[in-house]
Amino acid sequence: MIFSILITPISALAQSQAAVNVSEGGYGILKTNIGVDYEHGWGKIDDCFSARVSYEFFRNKKFTVTANARYTSTEVSFSADDLSNGFDPDNIHLNGTHHFGQTGFTSTFQSKLWGKPFMAIAMVNAEWGQGGFARISGIAMGLLMLKASRSTQFGIGPLVLINSCSRIPAFLVFMYRHKFNNKWGINLYGGIFGIDYTPTVNNLFSVGADIDVKAFYFKPFNTSLPDKCRFTSTSFRPMAKYRRRLINNLYFDLQGGISLKMSCRANGVTGTKKYFDCNQKVAPFIHAGISYTM
Repeated sequence: MIFSILITPISALAQSQAAVNVSEGGYGILKTNIGVDYEHGWGKIDDCFSARVSYEFFRNKKFTVTANARYTSTEVSFSADDLSNGFDPDNIHLNGTHHFGQTGFTSTFQSKLWGKPFMAIAMVNAEWGQGGFARISGIAMGLLMLKASRSTQFGIGPLVLINSCSRIPAFLVFMYRHKFNNKWGINLYGGIFGIDYTPTVNNLFSVGADIDVKAFYFKPFNTSLPDKCRFTSTSFRPMAKYRRRLINNLYFDLQGGISLKMSCRANGVTGTKKYFDCNQKVAPFIHAGISYTM
């Protein structure tokens, strides 16, 4: 989730420097953004559905404030051999379909710092899952654009996670975008890498990789575990992607590739203590989505 959130402010700042045709879009940064996605994986995480909506209700020359909401359902099917510490996924109610919701606000700020373009973003979300409300979480990030021409953008800045289960609550992020010409470009930002080919203003082909995070809350009903746990799976995913603008502001996305485990674990609702790991093998996936952005 973190890296998908990062794409939004970084892309928007880059797009303010150079038009990107069919690549234009973003969650929580444009006036309106509505989208639905479905993903099927041939591994321990089978089917995922998500729906999101955001609406920007305040904007001036420097600030924006956006309300956003997101719903996801994730189906997992682990075996007893996949879990560490002797836990059985059926006995602790890990297997099955899990529902996850977020509602919150995103605020951005744009200015100049040392004569360079600068963007800051703050996001605060309330999270729900099995058993109702789970926690308040947030992200704060700054990005200083060291280079911002029409063809090349390069920026770097800090990212801080608020009330997170991550053992690394703060680190540096950077973005690099370069357009060789009107059709070919390269992107590296927020855990995503891609070589883009845009044959027309309505079609985009990309080959690259991203870092995908799936999470939900579940109640294990086990005295060795907390009353409510947070499952988090982080994967590195080499992939190919196709995006088409169907009509103005309406986009279709199709991507496919393989998912390689980086980490998969269960924590408490907050805190970094890990209660067990989950084993995942390399598995293919396919992902399709429709989004409306303006």
